Amino acid sequence: MSTNDFPTDPNAETIGLPTDESGKGTVPEPGKFVTQGMPSEIGRYRILGIIASGGMGVVYEAMQEAPRRRVALKIIKAGAASDMALHRFHFEAQTLAKLSHPNIAQIYEAGTWESENGEVPFFAMEYITGRQSLTDYAKKRDMSLRDRLELFGKVCDAVHHGHQKGVIHRDLKPDNILVDNNGDPKIIDFGVARATDADLAVTTMETTMGQLIGTLQYMSPEQCDADPDRIDIRSDVYALGVILFQLLSEHLPYDLRRLAIHEAVRIIKDERPLTMSTVNLSLKGDIETIVIKAMEKERERRYQSAAEFSQDICHFLNNEPIIARPLSISYQLRLFTKKYKRTCVAVIVSALSIVLGLIGTTWGMVEANHQRNIANEQRIIAEDRYEMAMEMLRENVGDFYAGIVKLNAATDVRKNVIDKTIAYADRLESTEGPQDDIMAVQALTHSLYGSYYWSLRGANLGDQAKARDHYNKALELNTELVNRGVNKQKQALAVTQYKLSDIERANEEYAKCLILLDKADASIDEFLVEFPESIKAPRVKNAIDMTRVDVLIKMGENEKAQEAIDELIEERRYMANASPRDLKLQRDYANILQRGGKINVNLESFDKAIEYYTLAHDVFESLIEKDPENGRAPRDHAWSLYFLGEAQLGDRQVDEAFTSFDKGLFIIRDRCAAYPADADARNDVGLYLGQYMYFCENEDQRDRAKESTKSILLVLQPIVEGNPTNYALAEVYAAVEQHHDNVNTSAAVDSE
Repeated sequence: MSTNDFPTDPNAETIGLPTDESGKGTVPEPGKFVTQGMPSEIGRYRILGIIASGGMGVVYEAMQEAPRRRVALKIIKAGAASDMALHRFHFEAQTLAKLSHPNIAQIYEAGTWESENGEVPFFAMEYITGRQSLTDYAKKRDMSLRDRLELFGKVCDAVHHGHQKGVIHRDLKPDNILVDNNGDPKIIDFGVARATDADLAVTTMETTMGQLIGTLQYMSPEQCDADPDRIDIRSDVYALGVILFQLLSEHLPYDLRRLAIHEAVRIIKDERPLTMSTVNLSLKGDIETIVIKAMEKERERRYQSAAEFSQDICHFLNNEPIIARPLSISYQLRLFTKKYKRTCVAVIVSALSIVLGLIGTTWGMVEANHQRNIANEQRIIAEDRYEMAMEMLRENVGDFYAGIVKLNAATDVRKNVIDKTIAYADRLESTEGPQDDIMAVQALTHSLYGSYYWSLRGANLGDQAKARDHYNKALELNTELVNRGVNKQKQALAVTQYKLSDIERANEEYAKCLILLDKADASIDEFLVEFPESIKAPRVKNAIDMTRVDVLIKMGENEKAQEAIDELIEERRYMANASPRDLKLQRDYANILQRGGKINVNLESFDKAIEYYTLAHDVFESLIEKDPENGRAPRDHAWSLYFLGEAQLGDRQVDEAFTSFDKGLFIIRDRCAAYPADADARNDVGLYLGQYMYFCENEDQRDRAKESTKSILLVLQPIVEGNPTNYALAEVYAAVEQHHDNVNTSAAVDSE
């Protein structure tokens, strides 16, 4: 991809490199980047490219001269301007003009443009830099639950603002909620909104009875009836509920694929949606109750405003009681009987006959059981309390702690959680004795202590001695549990042995490390024999195997590493071919191939290294197509090209090597431009470019180095300008500039 081909915005179809909002750069000449049929100017706006195109209109990226700023310019397509479309277009302009909120796309101007097909209305709107849909933005940044809810809260506030101005959006969906480079959501397309006040008389024109406007998946049951009189602000609340469901679970509540419209409508009106906890167990509880309330089929049972919805989310985030409550049994029964009337009548009649027959025979048993129940009651209460305590402890060191780590919470927060967990577990052990489940929690907590004090992965205090003490305590507890016959604990035992091997590996005690890896391997193999359906265990085994190969390479035991790698490659190839849709297995296969390549580079068997790296590259390249939403897939692809180039250079295939290097570098460059907030994406630029410049210097490829650094600068410049507070990105840009200046200085010295 050449520099001129890189879009201003990664999500736009714009061609060229227009300036930033300040207007300090060079704006393309009129028509320079115009595609066929696209005007060069509309009124006082210079057209830069196409942002989006739909059935009704086109949205252009344009530059306004006074004041100088980029805008999104929306016009009706030539030939599509029917009376109904024109009324709807004018309505959208009037609607947006009434709204003034930081999370609603601002309208600057509405007017008409004299095209070759006659007068066409347009309006200029706020240009949203770096726009991504709400769900894409959250997914690509792997946002935490709290961050997603806080982001969604801004959306609710904006929708409530519209409602207060008498505007119902009626087509809320992630594609109509765009997030800019600053992480602020902007709601767009109020064009199908319905005004509730009297001054917008054109309301009656904006839809025809029976016409369904909006995207079906996000439409409320009353919208599916296509009766405008039943649609109110609670219809938007329903859509917000679906959006929050999708934002948190990354799934939709209904599977409407390949269904006829009438059947899809029936499902939305009658069927219960999927619950979030069936997709992700961590979403069970209050947050799921909140979403269910927002998506109630009966309007009266939903939140009565977007503000009320937002307020309940705030209650959840602040650990306060929420307004929403789980569905009552009676209400669920009412929904069920409404759906299956005939079946329920038959069942009720049969059940009534059975119950009447049982009443007589049961009466005599009641008194006899009464005394026995009193005795059992105290035992049940005690058991319930114990189970509740264990559930709390498991949650503390399970999903809750994992969530804290994922949030990059301060180390004192992490320690506070595990301190309280171990203290409560120890106290529970003093009253209940050394129960298996208590010991399992204690073992896991000590393992978390170990990772807190020292780890090769993730934030830690760097205290290896304390980490070793806690890992050994976890090892002791897990070993005792396994010896007691608690076989499910063999996986935890393997993980503990693996973590202890990390300490020996870091201290270059490779022989001790291999002994621990062998023990971990045996433990996980035994676990897999008894629990072959486990999802996590194969990943643990894979980590052990990969680490063993890395240690053998560090020891210089390349022949042994080669033997191990050949066996692993065959195993991973078989697993990948047996489960072609399991992308994790495909990635494992590619990773083990790359280690095979590294071993052969060390052995200076470059032809075999090239063979391994080429296979790995092909797998990584295919994963981009299979999993286009995975932001790390291009990264894997880029580095596979780097390793391939390194092997080709060792084999003195210089031209082929630099072709591979260049392809990988440009992927790294474009990934940084697409994800400037991603630390890996930024760091990869400096890491890859540093090695690239070294190879260019050694192989007398200064011209190539100069062109490549220039290419990176041209692509990153508008991204840096669009992210003025991203100082880490600015540092990356400065480092690339330094490389570019060094090449130029070196060339000047050589010419003298």
